[in-house]
Amino acid sequence: MNSLVHIAGRALVRPDPLAGLRRLARGVPSTLALWAARARQRRELLELDDRLLRDIDVSRADAEREARKPFWRA
Repeated sequence: MNSLVHIAGRALVRPDPLAGLRRLARGVPSTLALWAARARQRRELLELDDRLLRDIDVSRADAEREARKPFWRA
């Protein structure tokens, strides 16, 4: 929260030193949800048979390469 400081009859807004930390904290839930979805999708990709992989134009090697990526990497 910003606070007002009065100097020489003028009101100045002092920036909130915790604003950046609050902004970061607001983004944590959505980042965790994205990571969980990414990990689940990569596990499911490995479960597809070769026919389904061909249908989506993905080779078995590409599917395995994608599944080996850490969940935090896009």
